[in-house]
Amino acid sequence: MKTKQPEPDPGESYEDFMDRCMENDDEETCQIAWDDRAAKGVVHKTHAAKVSDMEFVMSDETPDRMDDIIMSDGWELENFKRNPIALFGHRSDFPIGKWTNLRVEGKQLKGKLELAPAGTSERIDEIRKLIEADILRAVSVGFRPKEHTQLDSKNPFSGLRFTKQELVETSLVSVPANPNALAIAKSLGVSPATMEVVFAERGRKTTVQRRGFSGKQADTGRSKRKDTTMSLSQRITDAEKRLTEKKDALAALLEKVDDSNVSDEQLEQVTTANKEIAQEERGLSILRESERHLAETAEDPKRSLVVAAPAVITAKARPFSLQTKKLTPIDLLVRAGTVQLFSHIHKKPIDEIRRTIYGDDEPTRAIVDWAQRAASSVATTTQVGWAAELVQQIVVAFMETLMPKSVFPRLSGAGLSLSFGRNGKIVIPTRSRTPTIAGSFVGEGLPIPVRQGAFTSQTLTPKKMAVITTWTREIDEHSVPAIEGLLRNAIGEDTAISLDAVLLDANPATLVRPAGILNGVAGLTPTAGGGFNAAVGDIKALTGALLTGTAGNIRSPVYLMNPQQLSSLGLIAMPGAGVFPFRAEVAAGNLGGWSIIDAGTVPMGTVIAMDAADFVSVSGDAPRFELSDQATLHMEDTAPTDITTTGTPPVAAFPVKSMWQTDSIALRLIMPVNWTIRRPGTVAWVAGVTW
Repeated sequence: MKTKQPEPDPGESYEDFMDRCMENDDEETCQIAWDDRAAKGVVHKTHAAKVSDMEFVMSDETPDRMDDIIMSDGWELENFKRNPIALFGHRSDFPIGKWTNLRVEGKQLKGKLELAPAGTSERIDEIRKLIEADILRAVSVGFRPKEHTQLDSKNPFSGLRFTKQELVETSLVSVPANPNALAIAKSLGVSPATMEVVFAERGRKTTVQRRGFSGKQADTGRSKRKDTTMSLSQRITDAEKRLTEKKDALAALLEKVDDSNVSDEQLEQVTTANKEIAQEERGLSILRESERHLAETAEDPKRSLVVAAPAVITAKARPFSLQTKKLTPIDLLVRAGTVQLFSHIHKKPIDEIRRTIYGDDEPTRAIVDWAQRAASSVATTTQVGWAAELVQQIVVAFMETLMPKSVFPRLSGAGLSLSFGRNGKIVIPTRSRTPTIAGSFVGEGLPIPVRQGAFTSQTLTPKKMAVITTWTREIDEHSVPAIEGLLRNAIGEDTAISLDAVLLDANPATLVRPAGILNGVAGLTPTAGGGFNAAVGDIKALTGALLTGTAGNIRSPVYLMNPQQLSSLGLIAMPGAGVFPFRAEVAAGNLGGWSIIDAGTVPMGTVIAMDAADFVSVSGDAPRFELSDQATLHMEDTAPTDITTTGTPPVAAFPVKSMWQTDSIALRLIMPVNWTIRRPGTVAWVAGVTW
């Protein structure tokens, strides 16, 4: 019976969860469980197979280690194809190339990896070597499940069958550190740093604890059981190596097995290999549990006092004639507080407690005497100079801002989406409805009329949205979470809102921006009175205007409205009938057969109807993020100017800052984007609806 996938407890740190999880599961399973929670619903699944000419099988319908099955015909790839970046290890700060020719073929999700050009970085070149050596061949897909069923409805821990899922990101992932692969990597000249990333090495817990979000090495203590701990550590390392070798052997054996014609000998070999792996895993689990228990009971040499009984306090000399520790002001403050605390607990004079714990140390005596003479107050977390400095601080996982959904990507997906590529212009030809070149009835022997049609065109030129933000080198190196990733996400989210604001307005096009989709379209008069009759009246007015404007030729109609407006529509009851006529359609995401795009960027009270097939959007391959520590910037957020402007005398921008001089970093977004409406009469809207 399958065990339930491990889940982090509320407030549990990454280090604690991984150590607890790996007592029963392997590292990859635990990492996936942590990533699942951190990604807010994004599931990661790994697939490994032979790689031919950078062509990877990303997913198939084979049950994975959790017994889950991903149905190949359920993949939604449209959004991912807009920005098909290839990552390593699901790290957004570690792009290695892009995916091309993504498709579902033979019940497999396939794609070709185009790595960044050789010479981009040493790490990219080393990864290229490992792929060519057939060491790196595992791909992990991150997707958002949309529809799934339980494989066994009677077993809540059974696997899932994902029938509809949206691809979010795809990464090459690390491989187990088996000796053969390590030897090949070393022969290729792969750096130790890259090998540690790629092979995900473990087994050094006795010397270095797992790194957490702080990025610093955790403190470790030695034990009186030094020899025992070291030998136990070596046994764990050896057991991990044996387990990896047995798993590699099993994988090689399974590649040779023909599922349609399995011999008794092959079946026995696979069964034996599975038993040996299970035995090794149980033994390794016992060793790790023993190591953890020994670590918990080991004596900490940093303690300078031992309380043997409630009323007995003894001092402990520093071992091996070590020099007396150099005390900082905080150390002395802690000593003064400790003396006063134990004096209160044991009801003994402060001087007696001080001599018992710290002897005749002069700095300690002076700080204790000073504390006794000073006006005393209760130690609190906010008392500066007394106890506030002792309060530990931690930065927890970053809580994302609640951002509204965007209209543009969904409207673009429903319409015609193009890319400039290397082109400076895109011309979209359209036939004019007047003059008409319609045929006419003609009498026998009479001349046939000759008519001339007319064509118009719309030209789209590259326009762009752009922004720059900056931060210092210090916060770049020490921020938790990493500030660059947070700012990249924030720029993307805020730009989506800014983009929608331009898209949904009524302003005309200029040299720097496209026209809003409401430009030149008069708003309809809302139906008064509210409730069912007002909603029906507004819907009839919108559909009527669209049908009239397009002569009934609507190909992909959509409504744009605020989510709150959509919720109100579903709650409208028919007078006297007690039924909610729009509820089922709203729940299904449509209204009268027309799709609904709900977004918080649509103003409340405004409803827009349009034929999305006439919405043409043009963008670059992907938003472009660039970093620089050499730039000089005019630090202006509204109307920046050139650093200097010609004049008498020349005008200099203010304020100006050099990234190089101030050891700072600038992040720039460049997002090429433009759009147009191909036919007039394909947009209708009403503001101030009363329902």
